[in-house]
Amino acid sequence: MEDKLNKALEHFNKEEYNSAVSEFISLIDEDPDNPYLYNNLGTVYYKLGMFDKAIESYEKAIKVNPDIQGIYQNLADVYLSKDDTQSAFIELEHAIMINPDNPGPRYHYASVLMQDFRFDSAVDELEKVIEKAPNNTDAHYDLATAYFQIGNYTNAIIEYKKVQEFIPENADLDYHLAIAYEANNQIDEAITEFSKAVKLNPAHFLSYRQLGILYAAKQEFSEAVENFEKYLNLISDPEEKEKIEAIIKRIKASM
Repeated sequence: MEDKLNKALEHFNKEEYNSAVSEFISLIDEDPDNPYLYNNLGTVYYKLGMFDKAIESYEKAIKVNPDIQGIYQNLADVYLSKDDTQSAFIELEHAIMINPDNPGPRYHYASVLMQDFRFDSAVDELEKVIEKAPNNTDAHYDLATAYFQIGNYTNAIIEYKKVQEFIPENADLDYHLAIAYEANNQIDEAITEFSKAVKLNPAHFLSYRQLGILYAAKQEFSEAVENFEKYLNLISDPEEKEKIEAIIKRIKASM
């Protein structure tokens, strides 16, 4: 049986999914009380886009053993692929109930809340995740995003800075922190972070745009023009180019 299982997994890893289906069905015939075989079969069906078959296989796995968290998470992913968010929530809630101290299913649940634009609820769940897994960088990043979306810019800044401790040199992260500073009316701090972003990635065109806007607001027109021109050199959209050229022209006229 071990040889057949290895063969099934080999087919799966090679993305030979139809052959993997045949092998897992044969294995289930030999060992019908093995929930992991049903789970694997469900995953193959999921890869094939056969979502109803995947659901059927995962449900059989749960019937054999209702205490395996990962199977509920896999089932939730199928429901998400079918745009059935409510059923996905139900399955993830089942997974959490099995072991509330495992941050994995709760993070999965929080991610779905984020996708469903339920940011207040996502904040609550992500804080619980971080309580159990304080070094979960993704959870801190998502928490920062959720705080930003609900207008809590101060906490968003705190969380983005925590992520910076784990990932100290990341232009996109610097950009998002800068946006949070800008939203919180901390303009000098925003300029610092946008400047860090373009230093790390000279092609980070959105940071140049924001630097141009902020320097113009501070009436530091030379810096504004410099950054708008760098932004202009990195974009291709004709309408946006025309808009920025007009802004540069107006700034130069006022200098």
